[in-house]
Amino acid sequence: MRCKEQPVLIARALEKKMTDPVFIVSTGRCGSTMLSNMVKLHPDLLSISEFFTSLTSRAFRGRSATGETVFRRLKALSPGGKALLTNDLIVDEFLYPIGPDARYALGEVPPIMCTTLPHLTDDHERLWDDLSAALRSRGRASLTAHYRFIFEWLADRFAKKVWIERSGLSLLFVPTLAKMFPDARFVHLYRDGRDTAISMSRHPYFRLRVQSEELMMKFGIDPYRPFNLLGTSPYIPFLEWLRFQFFTAERYRRTEIALPAFGRFWSRLIVHGVAYLNALPPERVLSMRYETALSLPERELRRFIRFVGPEYEDSQWLNAAMASIQPKSPNWTRLSADEQTQLAAACEPAQTLLGYTE
Repeated sequence: MRCKEQPVLIARALEKKMTDPVFIVSTGRCGSTMLSNMVKLHPDLLSISEFFTSLTSRAFRGRSATGETVFRRLKALSPGGKALLTNDLIVDEFLYPIGPDARYALGEVPPIMCTTLPHLTDDHERLWDDLSAALRSRGRASLTAHYRFIFEWLADRFAKKVWIERSGLSLLFVPTLAKMFPDARFVHLYRDGRDTAISMSRHPYFRLRVQSEELMMKFGIDPYRPFNLLGTSPYIPFLEWLRFQFFTAERYRRTEIALPAFGRFWSRLIVHGVAYLNALPPERVLSMRYETALSLPERELRRFIRFVGPEYEDSQWLNAAMASIQPKSPNWTRLSADEQTQLAAACEPAQTLLGYTE
């Protein structure tokens, strides 16, 4: 009887160890990559970077799937991702080292290899091979179970106790993630909308997103209805495929997008995302302001690690994380007076909501 109970007790112990996930959510371009890199320095925390965003419109499609189906989802680039890479529109977050010794050429890199696995190790191709074998051996299960398996498999591989997923532009994923992972907690990192908008305007992926959202609204489609959200919408994958059938990098580069459009985009993300977070129990949410994290790093990092779990407080990690911070001055102050006024007006609803009063 005791022998039969022992595996059960071990399973329960493992389940308890890995049942308190944390998601870092944001609009993107607000310091979440910095925080993800800090998490990577911790001896007990697994930093999972850009997992969901890399899957774009297919991130949360389907209630159940086989391991083989999920493997194929992690292996095949979205039409938008392929268009960006094959036209040399490479984003800052892309970590896969392209070169003569690389297994994959641009346009063929699996989504999970764009950032997630190279963020964890230089031996990312072997890691992908091993993860693929484990995933493909799984039968049909809920999408949640497959994703949790991937994260826990990686945590076990790197001898970590907690996994923390961080994807840029993930604020709108909150309702889906909260439903899929009812034990999850959320760290919301945000930044002054004016600086965030300027950073978005220089980023290929955000330029595509703003173009898409403006086009949807032009045709009377609300991008923030649950049925229309990227990652959960049943028809957006088809529209994404259709759009990139006619994509040309030359036309993309010629397209001008006024800076206030990025401010409006950011503001809508914040207004909807904060509403989603406010619907959760307050103990499940930690809000962090980027500017405060730079000016008071010790205080903010202590808040963060205590939220993850007070047992993970580590003075060596804290010192290493603080040493990695590179102070930045605001970019919006370099705009002309007219540009500042227009951008401030575009960002105003969310700026007020977040307490930016300057």
